[in-house]
Amino acid sequence: MTKAKIGVLVMALLEDDYNKTAHMRPQATAAAQEIADALAEYGDVVHAGLVEEEHQAAAAARLFNAEDVDIIVACELAYTKGLVPARCFLDTTAPVLVWNTQKIRRLGESDGFDVVMLNSGMAGMPELTAVLIRTGRPFSMITSHWDDPDGRRRIRETIQAAAVRRRLNEARVALVGHHFEGMTDLMFDGLSLRQDIGPVVWPLEPEKVAVRFGEIPQADVDALVAAEKTKYAVEMEPALFERSVRLALALESVAREHSFDAVTAFDQVWLTDPRVGIIPSYGTGRLCEIGIPAAPEGDVNTAVAQLILQELAGTATTLENYVIDFDNEAVMFSHDGHGNPAMGTPGGVKVKHSIYYSGVHGFGAGFEYAYEPGPITNLALVTVGEGRWRFVISEGELLPFPPRGISAPQTLFRHEALPIAEWCDAWCQAGATHHMGAARGGWTSQLLALADMLGIEAVVV
Repeated sequence: MTKAKIGVLVMALLEDDYNKTAHMRPQATAAAQEIADALAEYGDVVHAGLVEEEHQAAAAARLFNAEDVDIIVACELAYTKGLVPARCFLDTTAPVLVWNTQKIRRLGESDGFDVVMLNSGMAGMPELTAVLIRTGRPFSMITSHWDDPDGRRRIRETIQAAAVRRRLNEARVALVGHHFEGMTDLMFDGLSLRQDIGPVVWPLEPEKVAVRFGEIPQADVDALVAAEKTKYAVEMEPALFERSVRLALALESVAREHSFDAVTAFDQVWLTDPRVGIIPSYGTGRLCEIGIPAAPEGDVNTAVAQLILQELAGTATTLENYVIDFDNEAVMFSHDGHGNPAMGTPGGVKVKHSIYYSGVHGFGAGFEYAYEPGPITNLALVTVGEGRWRFVISEGELLPFPPRGISAPQTLFRHEALPIAEWCDAWCQAGATHHMGAARGGWTSQLLALADMLGIEAVVV
């Protein structure tokens, strides 16, 4: 999970030809440092010190650029001429969060001008935000009292989104083979993805994995076989499980060699290759478990959605719509053989041979388990025509669900408010794909902030 680098821009007009409050500089400098210290809870701070004049704002911009900050948090202790923040904003490109805050809840009857000076940032806020609007610079804004927990939560979530934006902009996604033929919602423009979302998609020849399959030391295979048998109930032929483990280690080895941050493969690509000859569901699920998000069927967009959610939640998986449960106002999510076992119900994960895809060496291993019940966030990254990207986001709960014998991870999802028929209508009408990324917890606020920073649409179902 990426740690954000936060540029801190704290401003106040203390002294010019007309204003004569330079005696407040020590207090204002200390207040600026206090803001920087508070933000350090959410990432690594790059503090420009107290900024009063244009040349200091220009220096702040150079500092933020040199440190490659993920977000600039701008505050005013007191009114500041608009050209001061403009000098910084015009020379930088990082997302901007305007924090309109003050230490006091109200002005007391005995409070004098010095108290006003350190708590009157609202005086300059309209001018600061107008600069951003007039120069076409997107920004987020949070007005809150210094100690307001909700305000601090919103600040944390916005900064988290900025960290994910950095991660996306540096990410490399491996596409092994091609997307599953005929699946229109898996079709995408790789250059548009790079420009608008961030990751680069790099073709990975299936041959590389097939060759690496034969190069994995037997000792490594034996060690992982033994380790997995202590973690999971392995219910399949030993030789076939060993072949699946070898393929899993080959996938990991190639992914790490090429510094891939996520992987997606046309799973059937090795079925007819006598060197491999099985489906890789166990191996792609294991990639998810060890922190390399993997999506099935060459679904690049879902691999990216998983990467986003992993950055927020620490672990993520792929889910697919299956069967509506009208009686329980829910819908079954699953995917044949593939899923993140780290999100399964503890003690309930099985490794079984696939019942879906047979290769020249038979049915390869996959997972069967129920996802652990609890809050969940679903994210579909979709294209909606005319070069536009969209997040489709939904939160709800995974219900207890005794796993059926279908050689697949599975769960039952209930939306937090909507009847399931209305949820299905809204999910489809928003343009969601038939796959989605999913992660435990509630992450809508961060995803909306990220969409705003990326300049793309977001629909919350």
